[in-house]
Amino acid sequence: MSRYETDKVLWNVYCDPGAAAAFTADPAGFLAGRDLLEGERDALVTRDVRALIVAGAHPFLVYNFALRLAGGFSMPFVMDYVAKLRGLTTGDYTT
Repeated sequence: MSRYETDKVLWNVYCDPGAAAAFTADPAGFLAGRDLLEGERDALVTRDVRALIVAGAHPFLVYNFALRLAGGFSMPFVMDYVAKLRGLTTGDYTT
């Protein structure tokens, strides 16, 4: 897995409103040319937070990526997010 590249995408979308808008408008185009495996690319395009975490993306970045794309904090967002991760165990996220 190209964990570093996946984390860079998550960070970029989280921190940069312009990047978030570009990702929302054309996820595949936004990811073009990045060194990502097909499964990583698919998980990003479909916003599959569980698959991203299972693949090794940093949970902090995944949460903030999802939060940015959801338009901000809300209880329905949090409830949905937690439901998607229910039962998941995490691995080593040292950097």
